Amino acid sequence: MKTFLNQILLPALFVATLTGCSDDFLDKNPPQEIAAGQFWTSEGDVQMGIAGCYARMKGTYVTWHRSYFDAAADNGWAQHYGDIRLMQSGTLDPANSGAPRSLYTSCYQGIASCNTFLKNFTKVSLPDAAAKAYEAEARFLRAMFYFELVQHWGGVVIYKEVPADIEQLKIAKSTKEEVYKFIEEDLNFAVANLPDVAYKSGHAVKTSVQALQARIALFQGKWDDVISLTSSIISSNKYSLATDLESQFIKGKGQAACPEIIFSIKYIETRDGRQSNDGGQEVEFFRWGGLAPTKDLIDEYETGDLRLKKWYYYSPNRTTFEREDGFKFQTEFTATNYGLIKFAAIWDPGRFIPSERDILTGHDIVLFRLSDIYLMNAEAQMEKAGGTTTDAKALSYVNAIRTRAGVPAFPTLTRALVRKERRRELAFEGLRLFDVVRWRIGKEINDKLIHSNIRLKWDDKFYIWPFSQSEMDINTALKQNEGY
Repeated sequence: MKTFLNQILLPALFVATLTGCSDDFLDKNPPQEIAAGQFWTSEGDVQMGIAGCYARMKGTYVTWHRSYFDAAADNGWAQHYGDIRLMQSGTLDPANSGAPRSLYTSCYQGIASCNTFLKNFTKVSLPDAAAKAYEAEARFLRAMFYFELVQHWGGVVIYKEVPADIEQLKIAKSTKEEVYKFIEEDLNFAVANLPDVAYKSGHAVKTSVQALQARIALFQGKWDDVISLTSSIISSNKYSLATDLESQFIKGKGQAACPEIIFSIKYIETRDGRQSNDGGQEVEFFRWGGLAPTKDLIDEYETGDLRLKKWYYYSPNRTTFEREDGFKFQTEFTATNYGLIKFAAIWDPGRFIPSERDILTGHDIVLFRLSDIYLMNAEAQMEKAGGTTTDAKALSYVNAIRTRAGVPAFPTLTRALVRKERRRELAFEGLRLFDVVRWRIGKEINDKLIHSNIRLKWDDKFYIWPFSQSEMDINTALKQNEGY
């Protein structure tokens, strides 16, 4: 496998524009000619360049694969992804870094694309407001990639611009404080220059930035910042909870008009625009049984919780899915007896055709939605109050989520209740490991039963991941994280 250092030095402009270009464009303008000056001559080129930056959000473990990180902790079992199970099995190390190495590479590819865009888009004459908006989008995306890195590795290498050659890539990592400062600078610019409108088109808006700022503050335990940022999003009245439990995740259930979504990664239900040539979420998670919820997670839901019925199913023989109307379908082996259908259009006959490669899964991948904002606000209010709160707003936010799920309201919020509600509501949206790490509850999840006789083997060094040995070998200035 190519290392990050080799991949990032692909012709930079080609990297940034490849996914936004047609085959015809590349035939007529090969990468070496694009870089030589045939590009960056019109606003259309700028739009294509920023599209390339957004396309980097579709990198491995940045997009729909992020759900698999729930199976790095106690929410699920990744049947076909041994790379994800390294933390569950206690075997994550520099020589065996699997999924973390893939995420690391995806993030730096995204950063390279953003830096390439920022270096070149000013060659086009644009109105000042438009130029600032394009810059703000690229800096928002770059900040998101850096946050993925810093939350998992702590201090990492910061590239603020396109390196001239491979030697300029071989530099020491910055401290995590320096990384957060760089992220803050990017997001401060983005929040000041992106449109203050509801999110719809796929382009980031002001509230998308505020949602990322809130998540970063949540990770750092900056409760006042979390409350301020989430309150601003809520009081903007641009978003509301969907009345159902499917439109947030499934295109055919009205995802495009879902009032809850604040930022997402866009796909379309065509052969070229779908999540994966292998079918994406609906094939890997559902038909292949590739991401199976643990009984420990299922047991967190209360009797009558509608999320149990809408997002999961039970299979006594581990291979049969039965829909409410009696329709049955044979899946591959589901190791835990439970299947995941949170992201599956189980009512659509097109999801059950024999040829899996012909399934056109084009659901957008939601990175921020209002229920997450509600839960962040409630947690911050609760933590600021010392672990328990009866704050009316905090209660209203959590209870709105619970009412939609058909379960009774809470009269009081405690730390345990808020954490359970986050686990239930946000399951398989790629946030369980995020919560385990920031709450430092590794010892609490250690030795949990995953399935059969397999138990989770957490090691506290997993709060920070190792740099892969292949990267250490190439970038000799990179110092390994403690414990590895």
